[in-house]
Amino acid sequence: MPVLRRLVLLLSIALAAASCSSADTLATVNDTAVTRDQLTALRPSYDDPMSVGAQQLRDDLGLLIIVEALQFAAADEFGVELTEADVANRLANPPERYAGILAPPPEGADVTGAAVRTSAIQTLLWDAVVPRLVAAEHGSLESILTDTPQAVTRVCVRHISVASAEDGNAVMDRLAAGEEFEALAAELSLDQVSPGGLVLNNSGECLDWPTGAAEELAYLAATAPLNEPVGPVASGDNWEVFVVEDRLAPASLADLEADPLEYLARGYIGDLYTPWANNAIRTASIDVSPTVGRWSDVGLGIAAPGE
Repeated sequence: MPVLRRLVLLLSIALAAASCSSADTLATVNDTAVTRDQLTALRPSYDDPMSVGAQQLRDDLGLLIIVEALQFAAADEFGVELTEADVANRLANPPERYAGILAPPPEGADVTGAAVRTSAIQTLLWDAVVPRLVAAEHGSLESILTDTPQAVTRVCVRHISVASAEDGNAVMDRLAAGEEFEALAAELSLDQVSPGGLVLNNSGECLDWPTGAAEELAYLAATAPLNEPVGPVASGDNWEVFVVEDRLAPASLADLEADPLEYLARGYIGDLYTPWANNAIRTASIDVSPTVGRWSDVGLGIAAPGE
């Protein structure tokens, strides 16, 4: 019998056996059971287990394990206890940044409302844990607002990249004499990819966090007066003259505290949350039914039986 079909058959038998038994636990996370019912609620295709690939089953069960481990760590470390009311409210009123992933499943999709509910729990954990990680790292959200505003500020920037400070000063002189920024960018900038010097992100939008830039440049982009040339500023081997055309930032500390994830740079969130989440998963006590496979701390997932 081919290996894949054998694994699918074994997993189907495990699910079928669990359905006939009150002991339907497929895994435990810190002594909390992850059950067959939780798994099969994720996809309509679980109505026919033979139609579900072995890897898909392991991935789905692995996701439930990870979410349970994160909920345990959030409660244990920060006292974060999510309620059914929290989840229902998140599904009914998702922040715009989560609207896409928390939308009802489209007709015919192999995903259910239970799967979307799992995503809602993940977003609630992000929103609850990240501000606490920020406080642990920086003392408070206020310190980010004052010391590293580039982490909470999106900007539209045009720049002219040149080889030396002298070249940068020459650009500033020509701008002061009335020459157009876009024209000078097209003539002089070492970056000929950005149209008229306008820096765009991967989505083709200019409004973005400047955290990928050199520290001084990022700070100045978040704080410099709008529509006034700044520079030259060292950036790697080059020098930058730039102008900030637009800016989106919290108007006050109260705005930032009301919804930190609306303003915090995505890369900054990842730098804080990913190590915490990985540690929460690796330190959890996880056991998986041997019929399904075994938990791997290396890949943070379920390895196939025999691997």
